Amino acid sequence: MEKISLQFFLDKIDSAIVVPAMKIIKDLPPESMPIILTVAGAIGFLAALIAYLMLRSSSRKRGGGSNYTKNLISDFKDNGIIMDIANPESHENVLARAVITDIKEDRINLEIVDEMGLSQQSEFGQILMMFPPEKTETGSVNNFKTTIISLECKKEGCSRLSASIPYSFSSIIRRRHKRKRVIDQQFIRVKIWLGKPDTDDASFADSIPDLAVNSYDPRSGGHEDNEVINISNGGLAVSTPLILSENKFDTETDVLINIFMFNFRQKIFKPYWYAGKIRTVENIDRKSCRLGVGFTMSGSIRDENEQFIDWTEI
Repeated sequence: MEKISLQFFLDKIDSAIVVPAMKIIKDLPPESMPIILTVAGAIGFLAALIAYLMLRSSSRKRGGGSNYTKNLISDFKDNGIIMDIANPESHENVLARAVITDIKEDRINLEIVDEMGLSQQSEFGQILMMFPPEKTETGSVNNFKTTIISLECKKEGCSRLSASIPYSFSSIIRRRHKRKRVIDQQFIRVKIWLGKPDTDDASFADSIPDLAVNSYDPRSGGHEDNEVINISNGGLAVSTPLILSENKFDTETDVLINIFMFNFRQKIFKPYWYAGKIRTVENIDRKSCRLGVGFTMSGSIRDENEQFIDWTEI
């Protein structure tokens, strides 16, 4: 199909509107000058509007080109963005997490920071690379498909990956639960301990938390620098200074969580117990990082003395 140009539309306007209008204007008396000026203004506005829409459409099409792709990939590399690697047919099953270390003409090189089954993926197979949503002129994107060129693996797992340059980006729904951003920190208090829900004994709640947010526990230093970023039925995200989280939390680390959340109807803080895993550890800047925690089990206090917890898988 032949591409319709801007000049084509201008010629149509000239033949269908301007020429007939000029014939009518010639036959009008001098006192009709206000009408003539109004018609001329309307024609000019219509032509300008069509030109703007054509140029805007052309710009959007250019936005998805190879230069745009390379710019986005370069941003991922420069900012050290951690990306999830999965099978294109099952994006929920994350096989590894990696960062881009180098960009070549025909490939991208990545360092694997967390190997969770990628070594079992057939070499030269297609994979899905997922990243935090990026806004583009044509909408939000959060993934691209690529093909494995080479994969360096040892007994302990894979360490490096080379993949083809992606040609296009798209968006998939990754989250089952809608997140609620926490605006006012005074209505939520969080304590996080390293540990598994392998016992119903709640004595861990009396120990010093490994990370606390607004808990006002005098034994937990630095909690005033932590913040809850968002929370949902599936987990929460916390920002914390690097000095409080370095060498303590890593992806897939088991944690136990106590959340005190203000109930506006009852005008009291209510406790919630969860077991979970650290899903992501991302540096926000050189001083702080973001911990993404996924809930795996919910807990309920069994007795009035709050000594035992019953755990239920989520």
